[in-house]
Amino acid sequence: MNSVQLITRKGATCTELLSCLYNLTPTESRIFYELLRRGPSSLDQISTAINRDRTSTHRCLQKLVGAGLAYKETMGLAGGGYYHLYSAVEPSKVKQQSKLKVREICRSLEKLIRTFEEDVQKHLAASSVQGTSLVD
Repeated sequence: MNSVQLITRKGATCTELLSCLYNLTPTESRIFYELLRRGPSSLDQISTAINRDRTSTHRCLQKLVGAGLAYKETMGLAGGGYYHLYSAVEPSKVKQQSKLKVREICRSLEKLIRTFEEDVQKHLAASSVQGTSLVD
């Protein structure tokens, strides 16, 4: 099911909304909820909790941080060195971010609809000049 159908159907969930808006995989969603449940956690703690290897977990955490759904803090060790603690962004802040993303998507869709006929004509003209078929 494509993402638009997924979130517009009756009974859609916040997990499906996050998946659509932030392009999250089921594992990334699971890590987000695990961080909400556990609070600040290390890579090893999250890897163990979700039963995934460190590399995959790290990649998912980096995506969550990049998407603004999680953040990481660098913690120093007494004998030198450091480690990271990951935390989920508060649901109220994620809600606000999501509202902004939805507004941005709506503006983009409205623009696409406004220019739809013009874009179709451009495509038809380009395909007839190139001698290509509309169905490939």
